[in-house]
Amino acid sequence: MSAIFRAVRRIVGWAAFAVAVAAVALLVKGLYPADLPQSPNPDFVDNVFANRGVLWAARLLLVSAAGVLAFGGIFIVVSIAIRMRNGEWLRRAGPFEVSEASVSEAEGEAEYWRRAAQATDEDSENLRERLDRYEELLDDLEVR
Repeated sequence: MSAIFRAVRRIVGWAAFAVAVAAVALLVKGLYPADLPQSPNPDFVDNVFANRGVLWAARLLLVSAAGVLAFGGIFIVVSIAIRMRNGEWLRRAGPFEVSEASVSEAEGEAEYWRRAAQATDEDSENLRERLDRYEELLDDLEVR
């Protein structure tokens, strides 16, 4: 079964490659200018772009720049999604990285302050209970 699967994958891969090559060839052929309008008063730029080869190269450059930008954008979005899924987004972004020691130190400080807040809550609760008992004792003393 795996030999058949590999053969099918190889055939599909070659077919996709052939389709991509054909698409690029059609794009390159389609970008070649068929006719160029003549300018009544040509200047330097008109003379440069009156050449079909220059115009064709400029069009290819623009299309290839658009392709590079599109693939770059897709790569950035996929990379960010993968980093967020792996939990690396807040530790690494581009050339900037937070060391593991800094992260563990920050987590330790957060844990310390959480324990301190719990202890303060417990102390506050104990003081409230004592205050309630003292108020009850004072009320008993006033009644007598």
